[in-house]
Amino acid sequence: MLNNNIEKPSAGSPQRELQWQQRLYETPGGREILGCIQCGTCSASCPLTDQMDHAPRELFALVRDGAMEEVLRSNTPWFCVSCYQCMVRCPREIPVTDIMYALKRMAAEAGIFPKGHKMPGLYKIFNQDVARYGKITGSILMGRYGLRHPVDMASKMGTGLGLLKTRRFDFTPQKMVDPRKIAALLKRKRTHIK
Repeated sequence: MLNNNIEKPSAGSPQRELQWQQRLYETPGGREILGCIQCGTCSASCPLTDQMDHAPRELFALVRDGAMEEVLRSNTPWFCVSCYQCMVRCPREIPVTDIMYALKRMAAEAGIFPKGHKMPGLYKIFNQDVARYGKITGSILMGRYGLRHPVDMASKMGTGLGLLKTRRFDFTPQKMVDPRKIAALLKRKRTHIK
């Protein structure tokens, strides 16, 4: 369990960078980064490496070097599409995708995001909907996203209409029987990983 009683130094300070690094190492699978041999298999396996400012192996080198603010500002975790090709092919069996999720959580909690990237906003809305309803409803998720990014949303109207035509687009929230249980679980998990 991570120490929540640490004084909060300014972002980018060597002490803060070390705290972020330790926190990542304490997440499940986080220490596995230390075993990375920098072979580049994860980067070569990723379908979106060309969109990333740092390929996964480069990001892991930055983590080990303690450049955590640069890591958290990177767009790399936000481009991870969870295809798991990196994990399947890694000769050291490093849980790359899980580490990308941990980095997204850390960046969101620290309020550090890559400039101009829309995924952090979608990530926040997604998590709020899961906490509120126990699951997501596409129309609500995309509606809330559209309010923040109207131009981007307009370009997705064709997809939305196609989903509507095939009745794969709900307008009312689909709730679990007791969404408070999911909210309590998420709160407990956040408390545990901080």
